Amino acid sequence: MKKTKRLFRKRILFSGWIVFGMLILLMLLFLAGSLFQINREFNRTFYNATIIAGMMMMAALLWFYKHTIINPISKLEDALKLLEEVNDGEILKMDGRTDYLADSLSEVLRKLIESLEREHMEVVLRQESEYAELQSQINPHFLYNTLETIRGQAVIDDNYKIADMTEALAKYFRYNIGKDNDQATVADEIENIYNYIHIQQYRFDDRFRFNVYPHDDSGEYLNCIIPKMTLQPIVENAIFHGVESKIEQGHISIHIETTENCLSITVADDGVGMDEDALRKMNDKLNNPQGIITYNKKDSHNGIAMDNVNKRLKLLFGKEYGIRVSSTHMFGTEVEIRIPKIIREGS
Repeated sequence: MKKTKRLFRKRILFSGWIVFGMLILLMLLFLAGSLFQINREFNRTFYNATIIAGMMMMAALLWFYKHTIINPISKLEDALKLLEEVNDGEILKMDGRTDYLADSLSEVLRKLIESLEREHMEVVLRQESEYAELQSQINPHFLYNTLETIRGQAVIDDNYKIADMTEALAKYFRYNIGKDNDQATVADEIENIYNYIHIQQYRFDDRFRFNVYPHDDSGEYLNCIIPKMTLQPIVENAIFHGVESKIEQGHISIHIETTENCLSITVADDGVGMDEDALRKMNDKLNNPQGIITYNKKDSHNGIAMDNVNKRLKLLFGKEYGIRVSSTHMFGTEVEIRIPKIIREGS
């Protein structure tokens, strides 16, 4: 911005000196004409030519003044008028040429609009989250006690499958309904996924296998911070849109890698995959998220849940993070989640 201001001052100063010089030249021409007028050998033709030349120079001066000073100011005025209608961040561009100051103003306004949109999304996200929480306000203690009663009765009746499934369900709800913190660790998320998979395998009668492959022998990844319920919607998509449609047994796996600054978690399945058109539309949607985050429970089976996770990650960590999908039709799908590597304090 400082560089732009200096350029603008130099242009105005330069234009002012040109105007001053042309005025001096014009006065000299008129003075010369006056001298010839009072001369005994007055030459009317030369005097008229001097007047015409002076008028032409005045016209040229006005044209120069308009294009070097008036037009840039008019462009800035247009830019301010367009502020309320700005859509894509391009405030002012005319005839293939952008004025220095207008271009700088455009960049400042674009950043301001992005900041306002981000704050608005944060407010909407918080309101939607609170509303969703109110919708699911079943007394947690009542739910846990009921599930524990069912599990106990199943043990008494020697129905250990029901007892096992009820225990996994109780742990799953305790993790997701708990209000302690919206942030968890990778270890917490993986444990929650194991409980979720345990329940689904009873439903699908072991039609798929599940494994976690950490590519970090230090175990540091276990203490990395990750938003709650980041992995579950992705794994759910892998089940219902991937391996469920396979005739033979499927395989779902989670691969975890870390670099100095980044945590990468990939959920892979060997299901039916997506064709190129569906994959392109999916990644276009993930790369250009629009609208607000929704909390419709019906969304979990139509891909919107994954879109919500992507929006949440970009909102929390920035546009360079989020979800990327790769897939081959009839061979499977990989969903990569990228977030900054943040180690929980005290771990």
